[in-house]
Amino acid sequence: MANTPIPAPGWLGILNKLGITGFVRWFLSDTVVPVAIVDSEVTLNASASTPLVNVPASAGELVAPAAGTRLATTGALPAGPYSVTFWMGTNDLTNPVAFKIRRRNAADTADVWAHRFASGGAVFTVTSLRLLLAVNELVVIENVGAGSVGSVWQASIFVGAG
Repeated sequence: MANTPIPAPGWLGILNKLGITGFVRWFLSDTVVPVAIVDSEVTLNASASTPLVNVPASAGELVAPAAGTRLATTGALPAGPYSVTFWMGTNDLTNPVAFKIRRRNAADTADVWAHRFASGGAVFTVTSLRLLLAVNELVVIENVGAGSVGSVWQASIFVGAG
């Protein structure tokens, strides 16, 4: 029994497949060593450049918009998968700033879902996601609260297939 080998744990095999050998050396190192993934069931997709954006859907720059103003809308879209990038910004320093991204049903009468982005003051936010839309659904961005006098608000939605 003293000479019986101890079997390697399953995760060690995964590290070896990824080319990571000498776990403690790898964990404590400040050097990044490129590896090639061979004989793996894992597929990693990488983008070598920034996403290509086309003409945005946007209402342009709006001064002191009322609460719930539609800053950008895609309009009704055909069913399918989309890569969507959102740019949202304001110079409003008086009010708490909040934008709401809303996926709307085909009749534009209800949210399929909504998400709020909030900040304590002036903000510029960029976020991207992939959506699978049903026929004629649309995506909109609205401000949650009213803009302060003289503040400028703008949002853009860039939509690509896939």
